[in-house]
Amino acid sequence: MRTDDLHATRRLLQSSAIVGVYTTEQGDLSHSNDELLLEAIEGALADAGLTIEDVDGIAGGRSPTDSAATAFPAYWSELLGHPMRYFSTVDAAAAAHSANILHAALAVAAGLAQTIVVIGGGSRGASRQANVEKMAYAHGEFDVSWGTLVPSWFALAARRHMHEFGTTSEQLAEIAVSTRMWAAMHPQAIMQKPLTIADVTDSRMISDPLHLFDCCISNDGAGAMVITTKERARDCRKAAVQVLGGAEDYTFQGYVNVMHDWMESGAVHTGARSLQMAGLGHDDIDLLEIYDCFTITALRMLEDLGFCKKGEGGAFVSDGKLRPAGSHPMNTHGGGLSWGHSFSGLAHGIEAVRQIRGECGARQVPGAETALVHSQGGPLAMHSTVILARA
Repeated sequence: MRTDDLHATRRLLQSSAIVGVYTTEQGDLSHSNDELLLEAIEGALADAGLTIEDVDGIAGGRSPTDSAATAFPAYWSELLGHPMRYFSTVDAAAAAHSANILHAALAVAAGLAQTIVVIGGGSRGASRQANVEKMAYAHGEFDVSWGTLVPSWFALAARRHMHEFGTTSEQLAEIAVSTRMWAAMHPQAIMQKPLTIADVTDSRMISDPLHLFDCCISNDGAGAMVITTKERARDCRKAAVQVLGGAEDYTFQGYVNVMHDWMESGAVHTGARSLQMAGLGHDDIDLLEIYDCFTITALRMLEDLGFCKKGEGGAFVSDGKLRPAGSHPMNTHGGGLSWGHSFSGLAHGIEAVRQIRGECGARQVPGAETALVHSQGGPLAMHSTVILARA
């Protein structure tokens, strides 16, 4: 994309703002899909000082593990009690969440709707059958029927990284330990018990070389984010946060054998384009909220997004950079590894908003004004990045 086009998109984005966020309790099995999502929508609107009557657009994921995606557009009009002018879905697994933030901000800025709620999550039970059907469609008889599911895909990526660069299980474990430290300061996090490197490497093997604590938590829960016009944002309850830049990259759906380069993902492109659009460099980013379905995912994204060189991710994280008081605070709510994975990509964006607004209490990153949020879908296949900043 030409520089002039990037600048034009950034100016367009400045016409919209994020004004409300909300997350339900994680792991709550007592509520239905609709109840969780409606609670999230109403909570995010209350956070903004708006009501359901103000909403004229919905942006929901299109992920097999995201039951927010299972409803038709008209269903949301029926559920909320009035017509919608805008509805968007992105069929990109967990990468849909950051993409939906970008799409909603652009849609509001373009006048397609005045107030859009980005939603994610719901009841995992409600989406489980859709999940199985989607994976069977995407990967068919060559892996799903033989028991080769998500952990195995990322185990391949981890083992290859270890082979190429000497990355160790202890270095991957540091990512799990750092996110647990952040989760210990978040009352909603599912996993808050202190974790050590040895705890991770001694935990049972899930798919070699990934241990139990290298893997995220699958749970029920929902979240929502309200995006409205710059004018309306001035009258909202909380300080506004803006999307300064964003980008997407889709290279393949699921077969890892067609990956163009095992050592480089689409995050190389989304990170660079997002930062260029925002007019920022890596040193200008105060915190990182990077999708972490597995420890290797976060490590690979740190490299591909440009925060360290390829192959140096293990050494980069080893000295505590990602921990509280570290130079590169990452997944400050505990991420999918410890906070919960019900709508993990959107939860990372919600945490970034709360950090920028200075609402995070003990886990607050001092002076946080900018954040890079990255979502990844499939086995390193689909990527979306957004840059958020204090308005």
